[in-house]
Amino acid sequence: MASLLNQLRGLTTVDCDTLDAQGEQHNTAISAENKAIVLAEITKLDANGKLIYQTLIDEIIPIAHWMFGNQNDATVEELASELLAVGLALRFIPHLNGFIHIQTNPKWCYSTEKTVKNAERIVAHLKHLAPDFDTSRICIKIPATWEGLQACRELERRHSIATLATIVFSMEQVALAVDAGCRYVAPYVNELRVHFDATYTDANKDRAALFCGAAQRYCDEVASSASAAEAAHGSLNLQMQTQVLAASLTSVEEVMRLAGAVKHITVSPPLLMELEATPAAGWPGASTVGAAAAITGSRVNGDAVRLRELVRDQSQWRLAFTRAEAGESERKLGQAIGIFCDMQDQIERLVRRWDLTGKNYARG
Repeated sequence: MASLLNQLRGLTTVDCDTLDAQGEQHNTAISAENKAIVLAEITKLDANGKLIYQTLIDEIIPIAHWMFGNQNDATVEELASELLAVGLALRFIPHLNGFIHIQTNPKWCYSTEKTVKNAERIVAHLKHLAPDFDTSRICIKIPATWEGLQACRELERRHSIATLATIVFSMEQVALAVDAGCRYVAPYVNELRVHFDATYTDANKDRAALFCGAAQRYCDEVASSASAAEAAHGSLNLQMQTQVLAASLTSVEEVMRLAGAVKHITVSPPLLMELEATPAAGWPGASTVGAAAAITGSRVNGDAVRLRELVRDQSQWRLAFTRAEAGESERKLGQAIGIFCDMQDQIERLVRRWDLTGKNYARG
């Protein structure tokens, strides 16, 4: 009997938020990493209370010290946190048939220069740890601030490094990501807080799902216009369309509302398992499948001209983003950056502790 996961895969590419190479949730197109996922993985314990990734940690920290002596852009702890993320990603690659997404240090999300250097280091780490690995399969996740999206522009156009604009809550961010040439843009259905506060529910998630559909419509429209212009000049490039990758989902119902409305959906391993275990036939929410696509084309088309002009003017873009959704978009972005920075701090503290003691510590 066909499951909801089978139905979903017939409508949208399914990706997974995990770096757990020991789990059963594999064979996805893309695996997405963020600082919370890295922290969760490197603090996992085995049945004897020992760190599962102790061997990786013991390998990475000396390399971070060696690299620290050859540069002055990052601390030992920052280098080690990057290398740990890359090491985990390399262990997951055999279960993947597409991109592996690795997030930059969120502390640099308001600096274009530091974000670009961070992304270049991540690619260099991959070459160092796995010289034969095809680095074109790496996509760098960057928070969708003005500075972060300018970093995406530089990485895509000058360095041929694929990027994903993440923590997206507004069409202003979507438009700038598309203009920057990002391969993916990741609108959040739920604000990040819901994943760390069991008592909290995002009251605007239904509207956010419609926003994901609108974002995909905008990307499609821009790509269609660009294709027509390029075809007229004999320079058609069909591989550069920005694709929407909907993220921050908490239920099967939320996922299925997006089916077919966006190109990609990234889900957690528990949701992936629930989708696979739920028969599509007779599912109570069948009438809501793809509901996030229910937005009129005229609404998107009417906003496109304003957005295309906006991305050329930094001050006007910042003002429009600040005002988007009565300030809620900016608030949610700031909240998510703060949470990811907290995770980054925790990873660096663990590295420092492991480095100083050489002992097997869990998070604490």
